[in-house]
Amino acid sequence: MISGMSAASFAEQLVAAERMSKDALFKNNLDNSKAQIDAYKILERTLNKMTSNLDNLNGDAFEGKTSEISDDSATITVDSDAPAGVYDLYVKQLAQAHQITKSFTSEDEILPTTGVVSIDVGGNSIDIDMAELNASGNATVSDLRDAINKHPDNPGVTASLVRTGGQVELMLTSDETGKDSTVTMEMNGTDWGTQERIKAQDAEFTLNGIDITSSSNYLDNVIDGVNIELKKAHNVGESATITIGNDTEGTEKAVNDFVDSFNELMTQLNQLTRSMGSSVLDDINGDKDKDDDDEDDDDDENSSVGEDQIGILKGDSSLRMLQNSVRNAIFDEAPNGMRLSDIGIEMGRDGKLSVDDEKLSQAISSDSESIKEMFTADGGYIDRIDSIIDPFTKNNGYIDLKQKNLDSQVEQIEDNMSRHDNHMSQRYQILLTQFTAMENTINKLNTASGLF
Repeated sequence: MISGMSAASFAEQLVAAERMSKDALFKNNLDNSKAQIDAYKILERTLNKMTSNLDNLNGDAFEGKTSEISDDSATITVDSDAPAGVYDLYVKQLAQAHQITKSFTSEDEILPTTGVVSIDVGGNSIDIDMAELNASGNATVSDLRDAINKHPDNPGVTASLVRTGGQVELMLTSDETGKDSTVTMEMNGTDWGTQERIKAQDAEFTLNGIDITSSSNYLDNVIDGVNIELKKAHNVGESATITIGNDTEGTEKAVNDFVDSFNELMTQLNQLTRSMGSSVLDDINGDKDKDDDDEDDDDDENSSVGEDQIGILKGDSSLRMLQNSVRNAIFDEAPNGMRLSDIGIEMGRDGKLSVDDEKLSQAISSDSESIKEMFTADGGYIDRIDSIIDPFTKNNGYIDLKQKNLDSQVEQIEDNMSRHDNHMSQRYQILLTQFTAMENTINKLNTASGLF
């Protein structure tokens, strides 16, 4: 052509110029809708995190107990209903499983072909008829061991062989500890020459001077919510101190987690609903630093707001209402008349909470029940915030509906973009046809002019 450009190049440039403004509009609308979808997802994760922390406060945060024992005579586990207190434990003796042995020359010694071996454990017994067990005349001590262990009515005894070098001992050990699980083995109603190796005995101990016996070394609920497993007897004059206390550290952590999630929510609402500013940028950079510090410890999806998402939801008045409602809910006093400031939690001018750890620790130690009531009572802080957050996070709630509407917008924009692409493709073909025809005409004219 005259310009030196081909028809295809002319068509491409004209179509590119023609579609530029609409392409930019579509891209801007698509990016904005997708950014809003991501922003609502971030907000939803933060709201769910806050709800989870509220659930922790409403669960065992105020019920946890700790236990300590001053020596290794026992191990202690406690449930949430264990009463706080100090107990003196003296273990006189541990419970033991009864053990007896019967000597044989070797494990291959042939058993008698007649007689009945009776084994009794605490009144439960089995009989093994030698005429049946040794009908072949070749049954050995090993066969007797197996017959005892595999007997369908085994009364609670385990048989084993102990090789001493010169002979073998058939050892019978009760499966349960305690003097009521004594083991006997008789042949035809009389002792079969057994020897006691470990005496059957109950555990004997005192707890705060109270004498207690038990057939087991594991003492379930000996004190409400306290389980004790005895490990070692004390020497005369010795004893152990058991201390049961409230788990103040667990409660402090739960309260601090609540404060952190509250501040995170306030920060995100500020970032998502306000225009870019220096204070907002400071919040973002602070969140990024925190995310970097926690990267190895937290595998959850990223919930921080990026710079490109600042103010992306600034037209959503419902989120501003959410922010104000949550702040007001915790600013007001609890049903029992207490405020967060009473336990060392203050709200700053920026609307965020800060914790005086020392004051919080003292408050929990001195009156954990009142603090529990602040959060968990009907109309307490947990009830209030849950009732505010629930309409936003529930199935088909506010955030769900927003995301569905935005998904529909994205789909509509992508459909419009596809139609626009088709239209521009058709426009390109029309221009290409026109410019090609023009180019052919010019070439013919140039050829004709060369003849003169």
